[in-house]
Amino acid sequence: MGVTLPDEALPSSLFAPELRQIAIGSTALISLFAVEYIAVGTAMPTVARALDGLGLYALAFSATIAASVIGMILGGWWSDRSGPRAVLIAGAATFATGLLAAGLSPSMELFVTARGLQGLGSGMAIVAIYVVIAQGIPDELRPQMFSLLAAAWVVPGLLGPVLTGVVVEHVGWRWVFLGVAPLVLLSMAVLLPALGRTEPSEDAAHLGVSTIFWAVLAALSVGVLNLGGEAISGRDVLIGLPFAIALGVAAWRLLPPGTLTLGRGLPSVISARGAIGASFMATEAYLPLLLQDLHGYSPAQAGGALAVGAVTWAGGSWLQGRLGGSVDRARVMVVGCSVILLGTGLLFTAVGLGWPGWTLLVIWGITQGGVGLAYPTTSLMTMRLSTPEELGRNSSSLQVSEALASAVALAAVGAVFTALYAGSMQAAFLAVAAASVLAGMAAVATSARSRPA
Repeated sequence: MGVTLPDEALPSSLFAPELRQIAIGSTALISLFAVEYIAVGTAMPTVARALDGLGLYALAFSATIAASVIGMILGGWWSDRSGPRAVLIAGAATFATGLLAAGLSPSMELFVTARGLQGLGSGMAIVAIYVVIAQGIPDELRPQMFSLLAAAWVVPGLLGPVLTGVVVEHVGWRWVFLGVAPLVLLSMAVLLPALGRTEPSEDAAHLGVSTIFWAVLAALSVGVLNLGGEAISGRDVLIGLPFAIALGVAAWRLLPPGTLTLGRGLPSVISARGAIGASFMATEAYLPLLLQDLHGYSPAQAGGALAVGAVTWAGGSWLQGRLGGSVDRARVMVVGCSVILLGTGLLFTAVGLGWPGWTLLVIWGITQGGVGLAYPTTSLMTMRLSTPEELGRNSSSLQVSEALASAVALAAVGAVFTALYAGSMQAAFLAVAAASVLAGMAAVATSARSRPA
């Protein structure tokens, strides 16, 4: 599985005739996931107030993550067994259904359910896209391909938050979701011709009932842990503790051996992806709310912070895509994670000392530049360290690690945030920044062990 052409037969560009459908189609679909990801962050304060659901604020994010775990596990196995074509079609259709359901939701509970559908669909689709890239794009061009996928965040990152804020203020938050659904179908129409050249793996492992059980248990545990109230009670702790333990056990069973114990090589690459995701998710979910509550920004202005982060993320990814083939990718990951830690530390300081709102935009840009260096490098290293028959499963594990770590971060931050918010908004947002710092430290530690022994 994958491209194994002699050097003289290798395409010199992602836009060569045999590669352009994959490059353009994958980028188009990822750009829509980016639009929705960024749009939700900008629109969520308004959605939560309109549907009287501030207590479910964190769950609106984590429901997507929880359901994506099931989608990633299913999508990884399905892609290995049958090829990525059917997986990508099913994932895109489910994602579009979730968009329509979110835009039509009359209550926060139904909105959260719709967000779950979006996560299930995007989880399947993203894993399938990774398999399509691995089968259709030569290794020499994959850094550029991942740079192109990061660039798919540039236009949504530049225009998405501001346009979302304008739509929320002047048209209505529902169109943030309803307007994207038709574009998913258009993107799939571009990608479909290339999917006919994909194939299943002859040695793919069988998806056991136990794997499905652990995936569902992980998703359920994530959902329960992110059910926030106005304060943390003893009853909440008693209910949450068993699910926290269940989530840890499920992660142990779903991820490759050595992932949670930082085994050298692929296990630590997968661990690093989780720590990176937890660090930026913990902050990004609350950054627009922080700017609106503490600095008086409008939804459109607060969305500018996400725009800055998307641009610097794409810039960091562009930089890693231009590095030569002899560059030590493990070192690139360490450098990127170190920049993330620096940025989160500055963010903690800025919130604690009450720095002006514009400084948060600069700091967030620095942080996301580090993510741009490290994040696509985890994808490249996973492909290089995977055998063809395990490619779908390992790509799935990479996404699952990010999803579970992000969900844990959101659960912890959400619980502390709701407990502190009524008494001190600054203390609540300071707790968010502290969680990002801890995750950044974990990212540096795990990336340092990503080079195979």
